[in-house]
Amino acid sequence: MPRAKLIAIDIDGTLIDSKTHLKPEVIEAVLRAGNDGAHVTLATGRMVSAAKQYIDTLGIELPLVALNGAFVGWSGNCREPIYNEPVSPVSSRAICKAAWDTDCSLLYVSRDTAFGRNINEITSPALSTWIDNISPLESIDSLEVMEPSLILIAGDKDETANLDRLIKGLGLEDTEHFFFPSMRFYPMHYLEIRALGTNKGKGLLKLAEFLDIRPEEILAIGDYINDVPMAEVVGAFAAPASAREEVKAIADYVSPFSNDEGAVAEILETLYFSVG
Repeated sequence: MPRAKLIAIDIDGTLIDSKTHLKPEVIEAVLRAGNDGAHVTLATGRMVSAAKQYIDTLGIELPLVALNGAFVGWSGNCREPIYNEPVSPVSSRAICKAAWDTDCSLLYVSRDTAFGRNINEITSPALSTWIDNISPLESIDSLEVMEPSLILIAGDKDETANLDRLIKGLGLEDTEHFFFPSMRFYPMHYLEIRALGTNKGKGLLKLAEFLDIRPEEILAIGDYINDVPMAEVVGAFAAPASAREEVKAIADYVSPFSNDEGAVAEILETLYFSVG
């Protein structure tokens, strides 16, 4: 593979350590790659604004692949997004009705704006790492003008799983469901619902097209199952040693270091600075 022109890095479990900090060697390597001419961005499940501290520290100027690929754009309202694929109004309303009277926290994220219901002392600390500035979701009727890029439900494993089964039973053919445990706040679980076909891989390709960069000229780095779609479309995919086993199994390169040991710095040294 020639030296990458676009580098996309997952945040949680990859770029940052288990305490959500950026290690100095990672900051230095990312800044050096940018100064060397590479386009560098972040590919994350977070809202763009929830990644702001890392955007600022790393001097990221490109649009982010955010909300697991359902939204590609900048923070704020000053520029149009590169890509936004919302859940349809019919499906959004049906999901809201199904979740409204449960004990689960319900979040509707439209581009970089969030609305929530039933955020409690258990789910709030976890959701705050993903979602920023949550306004109250006052009623189901308020969804009429909302086009959520992502719907996120959080709570007890059993109730969230039951809600997943209930919503799947509605037969909403234009959505995809992702049910998974919280890594830092276990045993809390998430149910993430996005428009059918949206993922980090598709979002990253939309950004590459905008930049006139070919897929084979992309280096992506990630650790979790939501990063697999990037691995399937880029020239090279790398993972830290701490990544999920199924992610390491498909990676072109696995760092000997974990995210707590600055894996991104080592990956960039090996797959970017030492190439070409």
